Amino acid sequence: MGILKNIKRFCKRKEVIKSQDDQSIPNYDTYNPSNKTIVFFSIYMLTPEHDSGSNRLKEIILFFKAKGYNCIICSKNTFRMNYYVNYFSDLGVIVYVENNEFNTYFDFIKTVPKVDLVWFFGARSLNYNLSKVLQILPDSKTIFDMIDIHFLRYKRGINIDPKRISLRKNYMKFLYIETKLSRNVDFIATISDIEKEIMSKYVEPEKLITISNIHYKKINKEEALPFEKRKDILFIGSQHEPNIDAVYYLYHEIMPIVWKYDNSIKVNIIGNVNEKIKKIDDSRFVFHGYISDIKPLFTKNKMMIAPLRYGAGVKGKVGQAFEYFLPVITSSIGAEGMNLVHEKNALIYDNEKDFASAIVDLYNDKALWLELQQNSEKSLEPFSIQALESVFNSLDCL
Repeated sequence: MGILKNIKRFCKRKEVIKSQDDQSIPNYDTYNPSNKTIVFFSIYMLTPEHDSGSNRLKEIILFFKAKGYNCIICSKNTFRMNYYVNYFSDLGVIVYVENNEFNTYFDFIKTVPKVDLVWFFGARSLNYNLSKVLQILPDSKTIFDMIDIHFLRYKRGINIDPKRISLRKNYMKFLYIETKLSRNVDFIATISDIEKEIMSKYVEPEKLITISNIHYKKINKEEALPFEKRKDILFIGSQHEPNIDAVYYLYHEIMPIVWKYDNSIKVNIIGNVNEKIKKIDDSRFVFHGYISDIKPLFTKNKMMIAPLRYGAGVKGKVGQAFEYFLPVITSSIGAEGMNLVHEKNALIYDNEKDFASAIVDLYNDKALWLELQQNSEKSLEPFSIQALESVFNSLDCL
């Protein structure tokens, strides 16, 4: 059965490649052997407009581009007609696409004259690529970008739903990748100092560096609508399991309490999380799906809410809210790794009653709303390009 499946996949790959008019590797003609080169390995093509991890890596890639690096992205089953191939090509990035000249991107990498740095984006990428890359590029420095600690996320999921076998299987799988296999790289990038401290129990502390999300204000505060002209609340998320859980938790546990005070408040939900939600049919829960221009919703809603009960890493949705001067209510999990102070940078609550009360209070308390909004830009400082620069300046491989 497995052999038949692989044959079908191979035939489909050949068919798609054949339909491509251009067989070249986008932007490879711009490769400059005089410059340093970094190769980013990802299981899937990056989608910066859909998930915060991809958006973060896009900013990191742009950082290296600004430093004069040849930047190459290698991901599985990526064809030229993929929208994000053009997206990154337009940014000057060399993007590997399936073609007739090379069977795999490993064959392609063998032809690149010089690779100084290799970046593994996520645990799955490390697991899939590490052994072959070490054989092909034994002299290149390697960085494992954890994005977040996957085994920690699954461990927390088990605490909420201990009967789910898939959580336990994934916990064991990623525990091995992140604490054993990762020892074979030169550097391990954690998303926050909190996760750096957790990982120091498993790997050599000198290998650990913190590279968090990159955020900067997207509007001037004057562009944001005033408190009086705003209504409703906002949630943004992908199909990431903690987001699915948060939406159900919000609908079943938190909003019924809020609606006792004000039944007119709607929850606007952005992102493809709607494709996974099957049991909510309520006009007060508005699923917008993917939206290319998020500015209107970020500037018209009264607050961002992120009632995450489990997960790991730094939450892009919270940083995004600060980019638009939008006050935030979140949980301890949602605030983790962001150095947020309760009632200064955000409101932070962990049970449904307190969370619901905070929504009602912030919805009606202009003074509190203005104080949180005023601190939004300050909340972004740890996630600046300058912070990223200082991390890489400390490494001897750049």
